[in-house]
Amino acid sequence: MIKFSTARLDKEPIELEGFEPAEFLEVEPSDTLTVAAPVEYKLLARQVSGGALVTGRVSTVLAGECGRCLAPVRQDCAVEELSLYFDIAPGVEELDISDDVRVEMTLALPMTLLCSPDCKGLCPVCGADRNQGECGCSLEKPSNPAWGELDKLNL
Repeated sequence: MIKFSTARLDKEPIELEGFEPAEFLEVEPSDTLTVAAPVEYKLLARQVSGGALVTGRVSTVLAGECGRCLAPVRQDCAVEELSLYFDIAPGVEELDISDDVRVEMTLALPMTLLCSPDCKGLCPVCGADRNQGECGCSLEKPSNPAWGELDKLNL
């Protein structure tokens, strides 16, 4: 849990550094995506306008399969410029920001892990890894005679 004392915040900024277990992100491990390292955070909480502004960096390492060629992938995932504002209600002595940090990290997760941005993926005909070389399969779609007349339209 990532918490800090609001009473101490009145006196000085608070540095929050540490690690949370991979389970902190609540991502169900699968072949396509697993959180492979603890979540590291380096944050600074400051008092501003009757609330708290928390800024900093949160990061982890992801593992899984490339979404195009199924090769194993390890990839860093980070929120480089985290910025969260919290209202501090009177009488609140401690503020838990875990859920908000979790949400920001979840939004930073990629839709699909890729071994490289220019991954060519697998051939849809024979299944060969096109990163290793061309397989020679024709990727042209066969024409459908039922739509032939529509293909002739010039719109």
